Amino acid sequence: MLCYSCFELGNERPAVALCRSCNAGLCLDHLRATAAHFATSHILDSCHHDTWTATERPPHAELSSRP
Repeated sequence: MLCYSCFELGNERPAVALCRSCNAGLCLDHLRATAAHFATSHILDSCHHDTWTATERPPHAELSSRP
């Protein structure tokens, strides 16, 4: 599994943990940043990872889903 935040930036770093809010894979650096965010925020706050945003489907995805 790769770090979600690094992958969004075009880097491929292995994930060492999952975000407790959205289950995104996190490398050690992003794990520390996320932990610091949660340590200074309200207990019900969510993370800043955009794992719920809609992404565009690849052009060939429509063809492969047909029987």
